Amino acid sequence: MAKPIYLDYNATTPIDPAVQEAMLPFLGEHFGNPSTTYAYRQPAKEAPERARQQVASLIGAAPEDHHLVALFHTFQ
Repeated sequence: MAKPIYLDYNATTPIDPAVQEAMLPFLGEHFGNPSTTYAYRQPAKEAPERARQQVASLIGAAPEDHHLVALFHTFQ
């Protein structure tokens, strides 16, 4: 039997191995809440800022010229 073809990429997609590797620390040791005021939040707070700087560098913009937002849906 042939391998099935996944056609529901609108709902979810496989995680690129590089993305998975970058996220692993935040699923384990660095799971702190970036919105809090205690020191445990620091790695989780710094990661999005680093990402903003990387995106800005990639597109030739200043980090303050764009914002990263989290989008999700809850279906009931």
